Amino acid sequence: MLTIQGQRLQQQLETLAKLARGPEGICRLAYSESFWRSNEYVAGLMRQAGMEVSTNPVGNVVGTYAGEEAGRIVLGSHIDSVVNAGMFDGCLGVLAGIETVRTLHENGIRPRHTIEVAAFAEEEGLVIAGLVGSRAYCGLPPTEIMVERMEQHGFNQADFAAARCKGPIDYALELHIEQGCVLENQRRQVGVVSAIIALKRFLVEFSGTENHAGTTPMPLRNDALVKAARFVQRVRQVVMETDPDMVGTVGKLDVTPNAMNTIPGKVVLTLELRALNAASIDIAYQRLMEEFRDDISACQLTMQQPSYHMDDTVRQAIREAAADLGFTWMDMGSGAGHDSMSLAQVTRAGMIFVPSIGGISHSPLEKTSWEDVANGANVLLRAAEKLDRL
Repeated sequence: MLTIQGQRLQQQLETLAKLARGPEGICRLAYSESFWRSNEYVAGLMRQAGMEVSTNPVGNVVGTYAGEEAGRIVLGSHIDSVVNAGMFDGCLGVLAGIETVRTLHENGIRPRHTIEVAAFAEEEGLVIAGLVGSRAYCGLPPTEIMVERMEQHGFNQADFAAARCKGPIDYALELHIEQGCVLENQRRQVGVVSAIIALKRFLVEFSGTENHAGTTPMPLRNDALVKAARFVQRVRQVVMETDPDMVGTVGKLDVTPNAMNTIPGKVVLTLELRALNAASIDIAYQRLMEEFRDDISACQLTMQQPSYHMDDTVRQAIREAAADLGFTWMDMGSGAGHDSMSLAQVTRAGMIFVPSIGGISHSPLEKTSWEDVANGANVLLRAAEKLDRL
């Protein structure tokens, strides 16, 4: 049974992190100087692994390891980051994909399928919009906001179209840290992702009457913030009652006039609902709107995405790979978005999770043990071998 070199993967992840590390964490925003510098490093690793490498203005770096027959398996993720990030989010999937191919190459193994390892650009959505690189690679059309902003970063719609994969994709695998605490709490080494959640975001407005905080008696107040506070409390309760696998978050409040001696006259807050079962989102939303129909003055849907289900055949290959290697595993959903959302629209895709210590991600405190890093990479290698034989 082939295994990857864990120490080599660790050294490469640490080197990649240094290329974008600042005093408060890693910052590798798409299309920044540190992003392009990191892309060059990734391209070099791909060449060392025996791959032919292509880059494009969209920001994707793709390494190709030619197979003996027709067909294509795609491995990879992204290397762009949020501000003040850790070293694993996205980067693990890219470098473990390269290590998978390098292990095959060093052992003189030529797969049946061509294997491509992709470092997709702008997954995080902090510069243009999320999933730019993977949408282009999968031949999906750019969103309206992508079209509006791409030329600011040196590419256009023709470049976007040219970044498409050069042939059909049979399977796709993405290794990623969990970015949550389920695996750690359940004491499992590997997560087999069943689906990536559906999501809806809303702006909810509550109106009241601005008035003097010292002269207006409590029974005569029309306080918009009190209404909003009751709503925030109910979000948690309604979500938990509707679906145990659902999450709801009020993450931002804008209070008007936001003065310490004035009763708030207006509050606008964000409501985000995520669930594997999209119907649960609508049920919870309707319950909240009905309960607060006398308090809510306006509600606007600002974003929505469907759930993306991973392929059963790929999931089974991941389960078998984990079992072959003696790892404990569990089926689970993903509460965060990933490049596999693009790939699942055009091929049979699957995701592998490894534990995040403390469930922390998008933070300098993000951490995954080096043992789990190697475990995940070995599951990726083993699952890719299984899919290659299909």
